[in-house]
Amino acid sequence: MVIRAFKNLLQKKVVIWICPILISACGGGSGGIDSNESLSLGSVSESYSSQLPDSDTYPSVSWDVRLPSEVNMAESVINQALDYAFSAKRNTQGVLIVRHGVIVGERYEFGKSKESTATSWSTAKSFTSALIGIALYQGFIGSIDESASNYLPSWQGTENEDISIRALLEMRSGLQNSRFSDAGIYASGGYDGDQLAFALDRPRSTTPRGRNWMYQNTDSMLLSGIIENATGQYVSNYADINLFSKIGMRADWWVDERGHAMTYCCIDATTRDFARFGLLYVRQGRWHDEQLLSDSWITESTSVPSDSNKADYALHWWVNETVGYYFSAGLHQNNIYIFPQYDLVVVRNSHYTRQGDARVRTGDNYHFTIPPANWSDSIFLSHITSAILE
Repeated sequence: MVIRAFKNLLQKKVVIWICPILISACGGGSGGIDSNESLSLGSVSESYSSQLPDSDTYPSVSWDVRLPSEVNMAESVINQALDYAFSAKRNTQGVLIVRHGVIVGERYEFGKSKESTATSWSTAKSFTSALIGIALYQGFIGSIDESASNYLPSWQGTENEDISIRALLEMRSGLQNSRFSDAGIYASGGYDGDQLAFALDRPRSTTPRGRNWMYQNTDSMLLSGIIENATGQYVSNYADINLFSKIGMRADWWVDERGHAMTYCCIDATTRDFARFGLLYVRQGRWHDEQLLSDSWITESTSVPSDSNKADYALHWWVNETVGYYFSAGLHQNNIYIFPQYDLVVVRNSHYTRQGDARVRTGDNYHFTIPPANWSDSIFLSHITSAILE
């Protein structure tokens, strides 16, 4: 018994000596985890695997944190991207770089960490696009070329019956801004806090899907009603069951005073959890062995329509065809960048303060982020792609 106890104690000492080595390798400095970011010994030992990551690697409850060299990236060049993002007045809260399903670069501003909440702003539009794709995959929606009025009863029998779901996703509905302006949706003036009603009640401007692209939060908000009526569930519940819980993401989607999810905006989650969504897309809708939405939807929704005069906008995703990536774009650079050819996901979030104590957008409950000064996606991302050795 004494010998056995001695062996157990010896094993524990070995673990104690090994774990700091792993932490140093995965973190130290700015290439991995920033000095403001802390990892418990347990979380490192549970998530680390000796097997090299590849396109079949996914996070479990925790993420696997690796040296950039293990995924053929140069740490020194990754540091340049992080230094750029966190230089003075760029107001970056968090940056995460994921390749082959593992974290190879991560940093947070002083006082923030991997546990800190960030917000999406209009990056939520890409989540909404995903939910439309899931509803298609599950058969709740027959086709995005259907009339949106099939799921928006107040439009039935009106001139808006010729507006398709696709037209809304492309921001080519042919509808004008509300008389209160598009930004007025936050207050839903005259609609008692019902943002969906605000979005529904707009005059026509021109023919749907014409050459009249116009970015409107109100077009995106209509998708909230479509998802609700197609699935019989509130968007936040449908997302929790069919998306967030599937990829291990904890998210808080803000709603209007009637309980309609603000499908144009406002998902609160950690930077790490936003990266899970990006990873789902870079893997063509597959999470481990489960296909959550069809790979054909991933391709279609991130491809610019051939007849559109907006050369960088797909179905609630932005596209940079020249460089070869697509991204969700939120106010003040709350973005998720996806590089399919590199199996690479990059998340950048701005400094975020949440006002109020509820997720209902009314009164004193609102979001506050600080915009970055002199931000360039081209400079930031070129550092990251330049870090790829093969």
